[in-house]
Amino acid sequence: MTHLDLLPSVPQVFLTLFVALVLKWIITCFTCWFSSKKLHEVHKKDWKKDVVYLYQFKRSPIMPNISPFCLKVEAWLRANNIKYEICDSWMQRSKEGLLPFVELNGEQIADSQLIIARLQKHFNVDDGLKGTERGAARAVDRMIDGSTFYALLYSKVLENAAKIVNRDVSGMPVPASLTPFAAALFAQKIRKRLMAEGMARHEREDIVAILRRDIQAVDDLLGDKKFLFGDKPATPDFSVFGHLATSYYLPYNQPITDLLSNDFPRIKAYIERMKTDLFPEWKNEG
Repeated sequence: MTHLDLLPSVPQVFLTLFVALVLKWIITCFTCWFSSKKLHEVHKKDWKKDVVYLYQFKRSPIMPNISPFCLKVEAWLRANNIKYEICDSWMQRSKEGLLPFVELNGEQIADSQLIIARLQKHFNVDDGLKGTERGAARAVDRMIDGSTFYALLYSKVLENAAKIVNRDVSGMPVPASLTPFAAALFAQKIRKRLMAEGMARHEREDIVAILRRDIQAVDDLLGDKKFLFGDKPATPDFSVFGHLATSYYLPYNQPITDLLSNDFPRIKAYIERMKTDLFPEWKNEG
């Protein structure tokens, strides 16, 4: 065997270059998706007074949005009859590099909890909670965003990256032939995030146990009420709905699927009720 025999053939060289270019394109797309670079202060130049412009990921073929934070904000807007317009994009970000974000009267607001707090003040929307209820509401809201989210993300994405990236589920413009590459990159990105947060450092059964305890806490608070604090949804109701619905209604099995279907029927009925009331066009069942 000569040294020439060890050289790659011309087709192999072209194939390698093609794969490298494809991977570079995918990396660029996902870098844009998760980047935190500063963007223009206001995207909507011809804004109308008191219209909320909601910037979020494009609609999924199976649900209004696969992002729990995007669904949370849109659900809050619908529940409070706030006039809004969807501005959807895979790449557009707030000046902080976040989605969702809103623009209101020429001002940009990012982060779902800050968005809702700011809109509550502007539109004079009051949850009507007092004292210990207000404290409990804040605790539940932070538990969902800071614990439940990561436990759900582990199974939603890390264990099922190819399924969530599939364009029939996410709506992301990824060709079927490139889905395995995109899924691997996406999973790697999420794994780093979950390792930094700490959730991915646990054994799977411990992650499921954390998720179960979080859901149990919500179930204990909900009891037989329509919403967490009575007959009217408060801010944490939208957080719970956003996170649980965007995982439970995905077309593949996860721990949350069995938990809600078998162990927490009240929570399942609760998110189904919110889905029906706020998104009547959303038809798929869990």
